[in-house]
Amino acid sequence: MPQIKARAKHIRQTKKRTRRNRRLKEQVTKSIRAALEAARSGDEEEIQQAISRAYKVIDKASKVGTFHARRADRKKSLIARQVAKIQAE
Repeated sequence: MPQIKARAKHIRQTKKRTRRNRRLKEQVTKSIRAALEAARSGDEEEIQQAISRAYKVIDKASKVGTFHARRADRKKSLIARQVAKIQAE
């Protein structure tokens, strides 16, 4: 146990941030997977909705600091490239 009150608060904050970051990272992974599954299904409307949701989740993770802005951009670019590749097949 920390001897200093500020350290105890820091530990509480770290736990809270860790939970939030893990939740957001899981949401990002699931939304990317959903977008790729939608691309495999071939339904245009479903694909656009899945991609939009994935972008929204990634932007949220970037906004709260879970991802750096450039990492978020790379992830969005990766989704677009993978979906285009799946649709071309």
